Amino acid sequence: MTKIEPASASSKWRVEVSPACISAGVCLALAPDHFELVGVRARPITGLIDSTEDVALIRDAEDDCPVGAISVIKE
Repeated sequence: MTKIEPASASSKWRVEVSPACISAGVCLALAPDHFELVGVRARPITGLIDSTEDVALIRDAEDDCPVGAISVIKE
């Protein structure tokens, strides 16, 4: 599991999936409430995440994505 910074009242993270996505489904398996499969690639269901637990799940998906298509960016 990826170590993340402690959440503060203003902590928000943006989730992106690049066109490199090959629809392996790892993100859907690890964080099904945060990703959906649309056409030939996954996409985030919500753009900004502020829950530390949710960010940890998405970071796990980012780490395990076989093509590195997921990015979690602190706003």
